[in-house]
Amino acid sequence: MRTATALGAGAMVCWGVAYVPSAWLVETWPPLVAAGARLGLGGLLLLGLLAVLHRPLRPGVGVGTVGWLAFTQSVLFYGATFWGIAHAGAGLAAVLANTDALFVAVLAAAVLGERLWPVQWAGLLVGLAGAAVVVWEGPLWPPALSGTALVVVGGAVAWSVGTVVVARGVRAEGDPLALAGWQMLAGGVVLCLAGLAWEGPPDAAGARELGLVVALAVVGSAAPFALFYLALTRAPAAEVSAWFFLVPVIGVLSAWPLLGEEPTLQLLAGMVGVCAGLWMVMGIRHGRPGRALVDSTAPP
Repeated sequence: MRTATALGAGAMVCWGVAYVPSAWLVETWPPLVAAGARLGLGGLLLLGLLAVLHRPLRPGVGVGTVGWLAFTQSVLFYGATFWGIAHAGAGLAAVLANTDALFVAVLAAAVLGERLWPVQWAGLLVGLAGAAVVVWEGPLWPPALSGTALVVVGGAVAWSVGTVVVARGVRAEGDPLALAGWQMLAGGVVLCLAGLAWEGPPDAAGARELGLVVALAVVGSAAPFALFYLALTRAPAAEVSAWFFLVPVIGVLSAWPLLGEEPTLQLLAGMVGVCAGLWMVMGIRHGRPGRALVDSTAPP
């Protein structure tokens, strides 16, 4: 059990620390191209790892399912997250992108009929209130919302819709690691092509930028996916997923000294709300969350 905890927490740490090098990369690379390069290479590395381990490379689901997940969980989610990093900072993106599990919980209860415990409903209110604090901009009335923050939240909603629509089929037939590799690879290609057409080529492509892409592909994508699913083989999914709240905390706190993004009181308050909500929804002490919710815990 301790090994599973270490593996699960390690995956969350990897996802959390990836926000800083992502911010460094978008200094010279357009956000969509940066997101696509990270995902595409990450998918290739994950599939390569499976091949070396003689694990199946077939995702276990149809091309349509792979395409749907690539569109919602790779193109829309990562495109929005990197857009947020480029235009509002890594800290804000880390908090809002990781609200995806909250939206999955709402949709799983409404669409799939999955049961949520009362404390999980309370966690939804706390977490969404925290997100609202971050998104809110300007006076109390009339309401003014940050457009960039809404883009990031929209990406989190896209992730949740992608999860819920195919949840039953994926959990019954899919090979999670192979599916993750193919959807990242497909989504990465689409993001790169869209970014090059819309935003133009990167300003620089030297050793620094290529090193950041490789680091993000390994530390931010391939390694945490492998650690997360290895942890799932050793412990119940709810226990592994309970560490999900670490991702925004690490993202915000690492962006402070490394990027000079001193968190505002508003961002800290929102982070506390989102993290508390995630712990209440995903936590291990209040019963196990629904399967669609567990399936969603593959953050940026």
